[in-house]
Amino acid sequence: MKPLILFDMDGTLLNSVPTIGESCNRALAENGLPQHPIPAYNGMVGNGMRVLIGRACPAGATEELRQEVLAAYDRIYTEECHKPGIIYPGIPQLLQKLRAQGILTAVITNKPQPQADALRESTFRGMLDAIWGQREGFPLKPDPTLAKALIAELGAIPAAYVGDSQVDIALGKNLGLSTVLMTWGSRTPAELLAADPNAVLASTAGELEALLERYLKDLQK
Repeated sequence: MKPLILFDMDGTLLNSVPTIGESCNRALAENGLPQHPIPAYNGMVGNGMRVLIGRACPAGATEELRQEVLAAYDRIYTEECHKPGIIYPGIPQLLQKLRAQGILTAVITNKPQPQADALRESTFRGMLDAIWGQREGFPLKPDPTLAKALIAELGAIPAAYVGDSQVDIALGKNLGLSTVLMTWGSRTPAELLAADPNAVLASTAGELEALLERYLKDLQK
């Protein structure tokens, strides 16, 4: 069985908040609703598309209106996923290095699977062994069910999980994996340490690589 490094996508590998925010603002505008500054979306992402729209819509919005915004956002953002996204510096090189060493790399994301599939082709072609998103019958992260199914599908031994949010802290604990949190994502170091004072943080791809080397060596013991 090959070792596996499991990753979150948004805020971990992909600088996606600007595109998510712009797409959500377009969906809100289509429905005559007020928009948000892009930085505000840092606090809205991470729990899936429905929760994002619930947070972005005004408190008094009807369920019917929320569904209209959700449908608009799904259409707009899925179109954006077919375009090359912004990968964080050093991540392509790190993914390629891991795969060259025979280490499996995969993503578990709360994005719907069609969006995950689009990004695999537009942005991560040849970099990852799998990208699994939201699927019918599976709960969202931090529930570990989907991640465990992915690990079993790959026939892998996970060495670590890499994320950027409180959701990822919880998923790492639910999987029993050493977890690294990137500070270039949607949460600040202070927010991450408030959620877990023992959190392991990394701010660059080089720092992440050094930590992953340690966890991979521990797996071999």
